[in-house]
Amino acid sequence: MKILWIPHDTWRNPQRARLFCEKLCEKHEVHVTDITADFRSLGDFVSWRYIKSFFSWEFEDGGITVHHVPRISPALPFKSLRNLNSKIFSKHVGSIIKREGIEAVVGTFVCPPPRAGRLIFDLFDDNSSYWLEYRKNKSYAEEIEAVEREYVDKADKIVAASSVLAEKMQRGRVHLIPNGVDLEKFKRADGKKVRDELDLEGVVAGFISAFSDFSGLLKLVKSSELLNEDVTFLIVGEGPLVSGAKKYVLRKNIRNFIFTGSVNFNEIHNYFKAIDIGLIPFDKKRFTDSACPIKLLEYTAAGKPVVATELEEIKRMNFSNVILVKDSVVSLADGIRRALESRIKIPRGIAKYDIDRLARKYERVILG
Repeated sequence: MKILWIPHDTWRNPQRARLFCEKLCEKHEVHVTDITADFRSLGDFVSWRYIKSFFSWEFEDGGITVHHVPRISPALPFKSLRNLNSKIFSKHVGSIIKREGIEAVVGTFVCPPPRAGRLIFDLFDDNSSYWLEYRKNKSYAEEIEAVEREYVDKADKIVAASSVLAEKMQRGRVHLIPNGVDLEKFKRADGKKVRDELDLEGVVAGFISAFSDFSGLLKLVKSSELLNEDVTFLIVGEGPLVSGAKKYVLRKNIRNFIFTGSVNFNEIHNYFKAIDIGLIPFDKKRFTDSACPIKLLEYTAAGKPVVATELEEIKRMNFSNVILVKDSVVSLADGIRRALESRIKIPRGIAKYDIDRLARKYERVILG
């Protein structure tokens, strides 16, 4: 079958869509859309990359055809530009469907529901809540809700990434297909390689993430000040909270934090294997309560205990290796202390989150 998936993020970023599409393309012809919208500095807006964002092009990525869609940026502060980008996106999606003979579309809120032989709505997060709680953009949150309602009305099938999100839907049966993890890659992971490269000794607590505004990175740094235990904190990844965390560590002369920045995506499994404790110190909000954290699955696949904020979906997943904590600096520090002292059993239930199994389930939904 010819499938078009419309991801919510730039294609190069690790995300739910990538995991499923990489598996689906083993048996089907898979196409995805891509946008470039991560321009922040003045230099970004005078770069060749910015100029290219106004044009469409295609490239192959591991058997997947990626279609870059033109986009005006920055557009989020301006409703008129958001509407224009939406129209441009819809036009290009329609062209891709017609030109490539697409038979099924997996859509998200970034593009209104297109006309397709089969239409699947993938509800991967509580997106309107994010824009209300963190970006304070009520207008855009309402636009997202409107597009998602349109998908609910028109889609042949609805897929939700968490049980909390599934309950949000009000139409018929919703297929619960959570985020997944490639268990085989974690079995082959080499943690010693990372520990040797970074000269890591003793107990290492790791936070491996894209450090978005809900990630709780600064909360983690502050919690480390309450610990007397000898722990090294390994912070792997980039994001808007990293700069503030680094400044705090420098100002307070905290010496047990290592910031690696971005690392090779193909090597990321080794970092999960290298740590002793996984950390998910997310804020507790409506948005995060509904998420199925891929990080939880990755830490668990690597055989690690996890200290996590008591988010609703994480509680429902009921993993035996998870220590739940309140959304506070003190509770997080206590949870890390308990993880150091506890013997935690890794749940066998991680097998049902294997991406091969979940991709086959998604395939059945798409095929109908």
